[in-house]
Amino acid sequence: DKSQEERALLRLGRARARVMLNDIARGRRPEKAAEAVGDLNVAIGIMEDDFRRNPGKTLYVEYPDALAKRALAKEELKEWEGAVEDYSQAILLWRLPPGTPPGTLDLPLRGNARPQEGDEKVSPLLLNFRGNALSQLGRYREALADYREATDIFLTYGELREASLSKANGALAMYGDQRFDEAETTMKAVIRKDPGVTDMHVALAAIYWNQGDVGRAEDEWRFACEQIDTGCQQYKDLQWVAEIRRWPPNLTGALSKFLGKISA
Repeated sequence: DKSQEERALLRLGRARARVMLNDIARGRRPEKAAEAVGDLNVAIGIMEDDFRRNPGKTLYVEYPDALAKRALAKEELKEWEGAVEDYSQAILLWRLPPGTPPGTLDLPLRGNARPQEGDEKVSPLLLNFRGNALSQLGRYREALADYREATDIFLTYGELREASLSKANGALAMYGDQRFDEAETTMKAVIRKDPGVTDMHVALAAIYWNQGDVGRAEDEWRFACEQIDTGCQQYKDLQWVAEIRRWPPNLTGALSKFLGKISA
C-alpha cells in the first residue's frame, strides 16, 4: 500500500544521506555505511514483499537502483561478496532478454516494467562497479569480463573518456591476474588513444622500474606529474592507490618500490 511505499522511499533517502556522511568523512564513519545497509535492507524487503503479494505488479525503477546502492554501501564496509551479489542481481534485472533485437525498447524487463529510453543495455558504470568488487576478491578474470563489456557499451554511446577509464581498469585486472605482457600492452594502448589517463602512466612507471628500465619509468612518472592536470600527488599515498583506486596488490607493491627509490 501507499504507506509501505512511502516507508521504503524514506529509508532510501535516509540511506543516501548516511552514505554521504561517510563519504564526507573519507570513510572514517563506517557505522554510517552500516546504518545505510540496514535502511536499504528494509526498503528492499518492502519492495520484495510487495512483489510476492502482487506478482503482476510493475517492477519499481527504485528496486534495482536500491540493490546497486546497497552494494556501494557494502563496499564501504569491505563486504565484497555481498556487494558482488547485489550488483549481479541489479545487472540481471536491467539486461534485456536474450535475442532482443537491437534498438528494441518496448519489451518487458520483469512483470510489466518497461525500460526507459537509453536503458537498452545494462549500465556500464554498474559493470565497472562489479568489476571493482570482483577485483577485491582476486576474481580478476570475471572482473575483466565486466570491464570489457562496459568498455564496449561506452564506445557504442561515443563516451570515449569513460571507455578509456574502463579499459584501464581492465589492464589493472590483467596485471592482478599475472598477465603482465597483456596488461602492459593494454596500458600503452590506453595512453596512446587518451594520454590523460594518469593511472596508466603511473602504472607503467612502476612496471618499467620493476623491469630495470629507469629512463622510461621516470619519463612516465614525469608525464603524470607535469603534463596532466590532476598530477601525481595522490599516487604517493599507497593506501589511496590500494583502497580507492583499487590497484591489485602486486602492482601496488611495484609502485611502492618505485616511490621508495625516487624519494630516496
